Amino acid sequence: MTRTRRRFLEQVAAGAALSAAAPALAAAGSSAQGAGRPPGSGPYDYLGRTPGYKDWAVVPRGLTVKSVETFQRESLALVRITASDGKIGWGQIAPYEADISAMVLHRLIARRVVGKDIADIDAINDDIIDAQLKFPWSFLCRALAGIDTALWDLYGQITGKPVAVLLGGKVGPLPAYGSSMRRDISPADEATRLAKLRDTFGCKAFKIRLGTPGGRNKDAAPGRSEAIIPAVRKAVGPDIELHADANSCYTPDVAIAMGRRLEDARYAAFEEPCPYWELEWTREVTQALKIDVQGGEQDNDLAQFRRMIAMRAVDIVQPDICYVGGLTRAWRVAKMAEAAGLVTKPHAANVSLVTVFTMHLLAALPKAGEVEFSIEDDAAITKQARAMFDPMLEMKDGRAVMPEGPGWGVRVKADWLAGATRQITPA
Repeated sequence: MTRTRRRFLEQVAAGAALSAAAPALAAAGSSAQGAGRPPGSGPYDYLGRTPGYKDWAVVPRGLTVKSVETFQRESLALVRITASDGKIGWGQIAPYEADISAMVLHRLIARRVVGKDIADIDAINDDIIDAQLKFPWSFLCRALAGIDTALWDLYGQITGKPVAVLLGGKVGPLPAYGSSMRRDISPADEATRLAKLRDTFGCKAFKIRLGTPGGRNKDAAPGRSEAIIPAVRKAVGPDIELHADANSCYTPDVAIAMGRRLEDARYAAFEEPCPYWELEWTREVTQALKIDVQGGEQDNDLAQFRRMIAMRAVDIVQPDICYVGGLTRAWRVAKMAEAAGLVTKPHAANVSLVTVFTMHLLAALPKAGEVEFSIEDDAAITKQARAMFDPMLEMKDGRAVMPEGPGWGVRVKADWLAGATRQITPA
C-alpha cells in the first residue's frame, strides 16, 4: 500500500472514530478548518482529557505527601517524594538547566503538593497548572515532571508493580531507533558510524540531524544536509529505517524540498521540519509530502497538542515526558492522538530517566512508535546519566531493554546523591 493511500485510509478511519468516540476533538478539528460547531454546544474537555477520560486511581486514598526533595547535579535533577507512611518514589525533572527547574519546583509547586493525598495524581497535576496562570508551561512543566514521575514510582513501590503494568502494559524489550545528536560530524563519518552501530548492536533504525536548530534555513555546513541523506542510506542499506530531524530549521518551501530528498532516499519520517510553534507551516509540509512528518517534542500546552492533532499538522505526535509535565500529561496527549488515529512516538533524546519513563509509556499504548535511544556515549549528559542510576540502559538486537522491578525499576546511586545539591519542602 502506498504512503498516500495509507494516509487517506487512516484519515477516513480517523474521521469516523472522531465522530463516534471523540466529539470534542472532532469539534476542535472542524473549528481548525473553519466550519466550527454551534457556540455553547460543548463538550469542553479540560486540560487534554479525551471524552470518557477517567482520572487515575492507582492506589487507595489515605496516604499524603510528607515531603518533596530535589537532588541536582550538573544537567540533571531527581525528585524524591516521601509519603506519610515513609514509602518513597523517585522522579526526574527535565534535563538541562535543572537548577532553575528545581528552584521553580520549590518556589511555585512543592507547597501545593505536600499534604495532598498521593492518590490524586490528576488533581495534583491540574492544580499546579491552574495555580500558575501567570507562569504557564516551560520551567513549570519541566519541574512538574519531577513531581508526577515520582508519584508514579511511589505507586509502583506501594503496589509492587512496574509503572508499565499499572498503565495496562507489560515489561519487556521494545523496538528502538538509534538517535544521533550530532551536526558537527561529516556525512561520510556519520554514515560510517551508523553502519558500525547497525552491525554492533543490531540497530534496525536510526535518526540523523539536518539543518541547524531554529536555523532559518541555515545548514550546519554548506551542503551537509543534502549530502548526508543519501550517504547514510547507502551506508546502512535498504532495510534500515531512517528518520531525519530538522529541529525547527526550515520554512515550508525549503522543508518540502528537503522532504522530497528524504522521500527519494526512502526515509520513513521527517521530524520538526519548521519552527514548532508554526503549526500551519508544519501542516503545509505534511500535506505536501508522502513521508511521515512528526513533531511535538518542544510543546507542553495540552491545548496546543489538541490543535496540532485536530488540524493534522503532523502524522506522528512526539511529547517529551519531562518537557510536557510528566507521564500523566503525556498519557493525555497519547490518548488524544489515539482518538485521532495518530501514532505517538515520544521524544527522549538522552539516556537519563526520561528514556525509562518513555519505555513504560510505550509499553502500555496500543498505537505507538519506537523508543528514541541516544547513541552519544561520549556526550556529557550520557556520562551524567550513567552515574545517576542502575541498571545502565542499553540496546540489544535493535531493542531497548526496559529495567525490571516495581515503579521505574531503577536504583538511584548513593554516591550520585552524596554529590548533589539537596533542597527539601516538608509538609
